[in-house]
Amino acid sequence: MKRALATLFAFASSIAAASDMRMTVPLASQHYFCPSNKCIDLNEVNLGIGAEYNGYGIITFENSYSRQSVAVYKAFEYDATSYLGFGIRVGGTTGYKEEAGMEVVPLAQPYLRFLPFDFWSFNLGMVPVGLVDTKHYNVVVTLDSQISF
Repeated sequence: MKRALATLFAFASSIAAASDMRMTVPLASQHYFCPSNKCIDLNEVNLGIGAEYNGYGIITFENSYSRQSVAVYKAFEYDATSYLGFGIRVGGTTGYKEEAGMEVVPLAQPYLRFLPFDFWSFNLGMVPVGLVDTKHYNVVVTLDSQISF
């Protein structure tokens, strides 16, 4: 956890003067298609913090199993209007070794981007589970917020 936060702050401070800087705050998730009501035991309040610059980002958050995760990604976005856009984050995330057997699992998260203000957005995403844990659930809908500087 300390290493993840130190990396995050080093990343953020090295690019703080840039114009395309965003702070990301993961908020919540909802798990779907769970066999035998196994979604009940999963964490759906995924608070954390992250930074993104020119589409490259790093986020630390509490994952579905209440363990600390760090995700590193590249975001590709398209703004359809000044209030609505869509994108995908592609990268990798930690914190799922017990379920996947790997230190880092692939991340592919398509999302809708709602922009109520020029500097503030909400991202409603979907993470197909795939390699993480198909025994407990098959898809996760996520919500995060981003503030642009």
